[in-house]
Amino acid sequence: MKIRKVSTRVIIIVVLLIFLVYLVGPFAWLVNASFQKRVELFSRPPTWIPSKLYLGNYKDVLSDKSLQRCLGNSLLVAASTTAMTLTVGSLAAYAFARLRFPGRKALFLSILATQMLPGVAVLIPLYVMMRKLHLIYTYWGLILGNLTFSLPYVIWLLRSYFISVPMEIEEAAWIDGCSRLRAIVSIVLPLSAPGFVSTAIFIFTGAWNEFMMASILTNDATKTFPVKLAQYMGEEATAFESMFASSLVGTIPILTLGVVFHRFIVKGLTEGGLKL
Repeated sequence: MKIRKVSTRVIIIVVLLIFLVYLVGPFAWLVNASFQKRVELFSRPPTWIPSKLYLGNYKDVLSDKSLQRCLGNSLLVAASTTAMTLTVGSLAAYAFARLRFPGRKALFLSILATQMLPGVAVLIPLYVMMRKLHLIYTYWGLILGNLTFSLPYVIWLLRSYFISVPMEIEEAAWIDGCSRLRAIVSIVLPLSAPGFVSTAIFIFTGAWNEFMMASILTNDATKTFPVKLAQYMGEEATAFESMFASSLVGTIPILTLGVVFHRFIVKGLTEGGLKL
């Protein structure tokens, strides 16, 4: 019996180590390759550990004005998308959680049903709509496009948090003279802070990494970081050394958010899973 327990534990540890290598391995290779010269990248056998850290790749990409502009565009689009989506989505989620009106369940299900559509299916209609609204190649066009895809997720997730807040707390606030909007801002949102923060991070990450829509709705002045990253791949050659260094630079904002708000992310996902 003891041997069986030990063997089971060993198997579990081996499986977890394989899973860890599967998850961390690509990122570790990215970090390693970003500090290598182009000659070392194509050496056979591969250079697993560079003999000397080469910082020339980072010097080249950080001095690239085009990359700086694309990073700024991504930051602007992701932050604006997050702010607008949370503002509209939290109000809509509160309406579905608290208000009673005809067709509420059907409308909520129809909003969730939009998530089943692949993004490529609505790409052409979205492009035509943005062109008619004169929003093509503008920041607003990309922000509104990202909002369209992320809003159903925000409504679905925040609704579960708002339902978990006892109605009696809001009623007590109304008795004390608070309006419904004041009660949402002062009571409901603070009590749902873990879910609110984790939702904001997921929306920011999705808008930061979005490529398909940004590739057709932007030009040289408004293109975002993922579009710039794809341009390192040419017909005749690919600038792998610049691509690896730029990729690592582009992960810094997301890693920073994850490190700073990791407690909120874990708590938000855990509580969200229990409430759902």
